[in-house]
Amino acid sequence: MNNQIKSNKSVYLTLGAGFALGAACVGFGMMKGASMAGEAYGQSKSFQARSITAPSGESLAEMRNLDAFYSNLAAFVQPAVVDIQATSGRRAGPNGERMPVSGGEGSGFILRPDGYIVTNDHVVGGFDNVKVILKDGREFDGKVTRAHDSDIAIIKIDAKNLPTLQFGDSNKLKVGQMAMAVGAPFGLAQSVTYGHISALGRDKTFIENRYYPDMIQTDTAINMGNSGGPLVNMDGQVVGLNTAIYSPSGTSAGIGFAIPSDQVRLIADKLIETGKIVRAQIGISPENLTDYQKETLHLTGGAKVMDAPEGQPAGMAGIKKDDVIVKIGSTPVNNQLDLRNSMLQYAPNTTVPVEYVRGGQHKTVQVKLGTKKELSEEEMQQMQGGNGRQAPQFRFPKGNGGGVFDDPEQFFKNFPGFGNGDNAPRQKSAPKSTDGKAHLGATVGPVNSDTQQQFSLPSGSKGAVVADVVSGSIAEQIGLKPGDLITSFNGKSISNADELVSAVKALKAGDHAEITYKRYSAGSSSSVTTQVTF
Repeated sequence: MNNQIKSNKSVYLTLGAGFALGAACVGFGMMKGASMAGEAYGQSKSFQARSITAPSGESLAEMRNLDAFYSNLAAFVQPAVVDIQATSGRRAGPNGERMPVSGGEGSGFILRPDGYIVTNDHVVGGFDNVKVILKDGREFDGKVTRAHDSDIAIIKIDAKNLPTLQFGDSNKLKVGQMAMAVGAPFGLAQSVTYGHISALGRDKTFIENRYYPDMIQTDTAINMGNSGGPLVNMDGQVVGLNTAIYSPSGTSAGIGFAIPSDQVRLIADKLIETGKIVRAQIGISPENLTDYQKETLHLTGGAKVMDAPEGQPAGMAGIKKDDVIVKIGSTPVNNQLDLRNSMLQYAPNTTVPVEYVRGGQHKTVQVKLGTKKELSEEEMQQMQGGNGRQAPQFRFPKGNGGGVFDDPEQFFKNFPGFGNGDNAPRQKSAPKSTDGKAHLGATVGPVNSDTQQQFSLPSGSKGAVVADVVSGSIAEQIGLKPGDLITSFNGKSISNADELVSAVKALKAGDHAEITYKRYSAGSSSSVTTQVTF
């Protein structure tokens, strides 16, 4: 069949004919339906169909102005948005070429004309090589500076006079405002999508062992590959850094999350200035006040203390659970994010005045700040609602109705980052073997009706199903999880668990191997190939 490309004029003619035919059909149906109704209910049979009026010239002009506005906004933002490709390791390809073992693709935006780019840490962190591709097609190798716990990173490229984007004030955002995202969903660079600000201040968010204290929710369509790209307002200012989505299928479900621009700007500036992030620690678990609490306490803002262990700086100074912190040093605390960010302004072991409210009275104590440390698994569980505390219930659309996830882990396993390789394994070395043998560190089983149902494996699947992963093992290091299907080992197809066990037994400590495994979830699947050294 020979498909001809229509000109703009021919498209308009086709649409016009379609509208005319549709109007005729609708008019006929309406007249026939009216006649039948009249006969049934004794009403007059006379009925005159009304045609839909065309928009006025004034309305068309307004629509064209709006159309031109959106187009101009995209044209303004796109040149400062970059495509980021990160890779690790190399292996021989089918023709002898060197190919990356693992990699991912995400987005970013240019902050300064001398080559400073902002993105998510999960897009570039831990990879050996980072390549930045500009809209004009130029490619640069990038040097990465990371803020792992904030999921923000800076990439420096050797370029000058680049187009840039400016930060807007995320504190001034309002629910319902328009927003635009630009990025590389599924590798489709410079994709533009529009939507709204759906909600503000989404907190208690854990994704891949990172804690996000404050997130912007948006219905702007964002998908895997949009991570690190800008969420901009109608003035072309960056108000958020696109970071995660809620999606049982792995694609846009209209619920995306971005780190607020005020937070991104604070971290980015410190990374550029000092090359690292140093946080002091006050030792409390803060929470935002509800509107009702503010009204009851006669406060305009503050951070409520949910926990203040006696062995931590705040607890030792006398601050207790349910106190409301309103000021740290000279910094007003309007919400829990203000409190967390204030810890970036003071060095560990610094003593600062902390003003808080208890029983309606303002009090001030001197607190000697500690050193920020990584949260333990137990502490993260406590923040998520573990150890006797009620787990938070996340209520988001699921299927055709509202779904409630009582288990945070059940909820957040549906939170993929956006880079296609956000969670891709890097080349790893296993813990040193004590018996000279190769150990994968995974319990595997067969593909049968039980495992197919439990792990959503498609009919006809072949391979070794991962049932359990040993902590600290090579299996854990390369990202294997229960339900993954190992389909290839050292270039040979794996049809069942016994074949994998035999293949691993044939190796010894120090040997190299290539592993391919597949991961299935509702409506989507992914395949990962990685190399390991036992």
